[in-house]
Amino acid sequence: MYSSQLSRNSSFNRNDSIFKTTIILKDQFKAYSVLLHSITINEHTISGYSDHFDSLMIFPLQYQNIKAVNSKLDDLPYKQHHCINCHKKNIN
Repeated sequence: MYSSQLSRNSSFNRNDSIFKTTIILKDQFKAYSVLLHSITINEHTISGYSDHFDSLMIFPLQYQNIKAVNSKLDDLPYKQHHCINCHKKNIN
């Protein structure tokens, strides 16, 4: 498993589907599948880990990619406060 936001939380379930869920991000005329849990959004870029290419992919921040991420997050059984609670423990 790869995470661009490394967490010190050792109590996660590696078999949880959240760590296997992918999302399609587009860069001009091509589309790439990246792991949703590895997504990092910055001011001008969005990045995520691609199993297929075994690397971190970086894309320009475009409306279509933000829309895809929001849509995928809305479909998950997790709510934002669940993610924050898990990651909040490890920010310090």
